[in-house]
Amino acid sequence: MLKKTSIKTIKDSLSLLIIAAIIGTIVSFVAQLFIISAKNIYEFIFNNNNFILSFDVGGVSLNLIPLIICVPSSILVGLLMYYLKLPRWFGPADTIYAAHHKAGILDLKGGFGSTLASFISISGGASVGIYGPLVHFGATVSSFIRRQTFIPKIPHDIIIGSGVAAAISAGFGAPLAGIIFAHETVLRHFSMKAVAALAIASMVANYSATEIGIVSPPLLLTAIPFEMSDILTSLALIGPLAAVVAIIFMKLMIYLGSLPPKLKLQSWQAPIIAGFACGLCGMIFGEVLGLGTETLISIITNEQNLVYLLALLIGKLVLTSICIGFGFFGGTFSPALFLGGVLGAIIFQLPMTSINHDLLSVLAVSGMAAVSSSVIGAPITAIILVLELTGSYEYAIAATFPIVICSFITSRTFGNSLFDKQLISRGVAITKGREQILLNEVLIENYVEKKFTKLSSKTSIEKAIKLLTSEKTTEGYIVTKENTYIGKISLLNLVNRKGLNLIDYAEKKPLIIDPNSSLLSVIKKLSNFVGESIPIVNKKTNHMVGIISENDVLKAYLDISEEINQIEKH
Repeated sequence: MLKKTSIKTIKDSLSLLIIAAIIGTIVSFVAQLFIISAKNIYEFIFNNNNFILSFDVGGVSLNLIPLIICVPSSILVGLLMYYLKLPRWFGPADTIYAAHHKAGILDLKGGFGSTLASFISISGGASVGIYGPLVHFGATVSSFIRRQTFIPKIPHDIIIGSGVAAAISAGFGAPLAGIIFAHETVLRHFSMKAVAALAIASMVANYSATEIGIVSPPLLLTAIPFEMSDILTSLALIGPLAAVVAIIFMKLMIYLGSLPPKLKLQSWQAPIIAGFACGLCGMIFGEVLGLGTETLISIITNEQNLVYLLALLIGKLVLTSICIGFGFFGGTFSPALFLGGVLGAIIFQLPMTSINHDLLSVLAVSGMAAVSSSVIGAPITAIILVLELTGSYEYAIAATFPIVICSFITSRTFGNSLFDKQLISRGVAITKGREQILLNEVLIENYVEKKFTKLSSKTSIEKAIKLLTSEKTTEGYIVTKENTYIGKISLLNLVNRKGLNLIDYAEKKPLIIDPNSSLLSVIKKLSNFVGESIPIVNKKTNHMVGIISENDVLKAYLDISEEINQIEKH
């Protein structure tokens, strides 16, 4: 028996690793194709000297191309949402929830539709990122493959995490960051099985990306030697300022996201407003459109004018928030990197650091890591990403200081991340852990005891006492022939009572639970309960389904705790 179990365990583990490798290859290829296509289309339209349509207004030259492209692109995004009949676009927050959800299913139409929407948005000039959509695409592909009949039964959270790790690895050219990000932001636990699968997916994705070679990692930087003592003051300043930028950025996105319903806009109509905002802004200040990778590299490597940097910071922050809030869809990771890089460059302009030009890249990279770590809720990932992109241990150590300060401030004044806040707004208490989510998902009707002592309203008190005594219970329930609930009777209330009306001795305001109640809500209600059992009654029809005891609830809770233990420890 032991041998059979061991062989099955080995087979399941091998199946998981093979599928993780397949997912790594698929996600890597699609991610590269996505990135190169979106970037080339954007470059051809917005950075093409032969594709300019400008006119002068009061001595200022305005380029009409952004308006001509951004608005139709946003209309396409809106029409795609309308055609797919989606309530909203899907992203990393949905990936996190699926990894913690018992079923682990991601909506295929919503996932692939959101990826296509982000492709249109990025190609069409939206001021959004590319990595969030890739992360959700990787998770959607993983979830889809897992559901196929020929695939062995494998843990849904690990395979979703494998898709996420592959997306980050292929997109950034940073396999270690991919592994850590999937653990830190999505799975939120470490286990040997998960580490192995995620490592395979991430490494295969990185190898495939290197071999295919369609795109090179966008932010690879050359490290410059520096003395840590020269920048400690600047790093200490970046931390709290990065927190301020991150909090304003996240709050603005959430606030603007709440406006379309208040303005009575349909979800598919809202992107058009963001399209107009991008078009109008791009006519004057095109640097804030798109991913902004070239602008960011320029900021990191060359000293810029302070007014220009402030305009970039404010423009990118506001425009990205409008795009995300109004559904001109894309990610938030790239904009967060952009904002952090600009912030670091602004700090460099201060007298205490501007004397040494070599410190610009260190401060810009530290700012990028700090802001992005708070937006995505992954401080360790940000440190590893700096290490992989620069190849410098010193850069990673320098970035750690502002990352820690920024994450500490944002986690206590805003939340762990933008994704957590989005889930909380949907009623998912992701910050309370996997246990709370599962307890909220499990319905109490799954644990109902159908056998209980039934009494009629015409039953005499003497007969009721005999019936309860013979069935060795202290509680009975008055119901009709159709099981319509009337009241709850306690044996203690009937002792030494006289009269024929049993209903007169029914409990006043007994605890009644609807069968559609979650296990978590029942546990909360039981905190003040005293008794043997609780009636489970449909509150709409008043039909009594059965009863449940405190022992039943405790057993259900222990079953879920054991399930979580199996997920997180093995």
